[in-house]
Amino acid sequence: MFASLLPKSAPFFELLLQQNTMLREVSQQLVRLLERPEEMDFPHKEVALIEENADQIHATITRHLSRTFITPIDREDILRINQHQEEGIDFIHNLTTRLHIYEFQRIRFPALQLARTLTGMIALTRDMLIGLSRKTDCHNTRAFRALRGECEMLLSVGIAELQDMAELSPQAIVEMIKWGQAYDRMELAVEQVVKLAETIEEAVLKNV
Repeated sequence: MFASLLPKSAPFFELLLQQNTMLREVSQQLVRLLERPEEMDFPHKEVALIEENADQIHATITRHLSRTFITPIDREDILRINQHQEEGIDFIHNLTTRLHIYEFQRIRFPALQLARTLTGMIALTRDMLIGLSRKTDCHNTRAFRALRGECEMLLSVGIAELQDMAELSPQAIVEMIKWGQAYDRMELAVEQVVKLAETIEEAVLKNV
């Protein structure tokens, strides 16, 4: 009788997993954009649409937090996971917009492989979230660190490749600057996913 009178928690994990799915979807569209640069209009539009829907999920989670007394894990952890996932989607949206504007005729392999690896990292954060929701240990720490190391290697290779460009024509210099900016935004997206994984790991340590 008394338990039925207690306020019920909002479906925070369901919402966070929906948000994580959107994060994975925008990363997959990033890969598609880089795989087929001649057809980049569609993935760019898809990312923009997903980003709009993700804003609504972010606002819903924030609103529930302000109105809910009982939460399945610490309120701060939910807030941080929500924020990191939202910012990750924003970073990838900004990256796809920049790539769309630049209209690269040739996509560099390190950039494409970096996008694929980023998608793999995001898939691991979903497994970690599911584990957290079930109060089971699902760190995936070793696998995540391996992918993180691969991202760092690909970024280094991509930047070194730009610096080793033999041609120094005005067009080549502009291309180098554009790719430098693209790699910078890719690095920001990777760092954001790393923050997300670390936040989930901290929540797992406190709750499992």
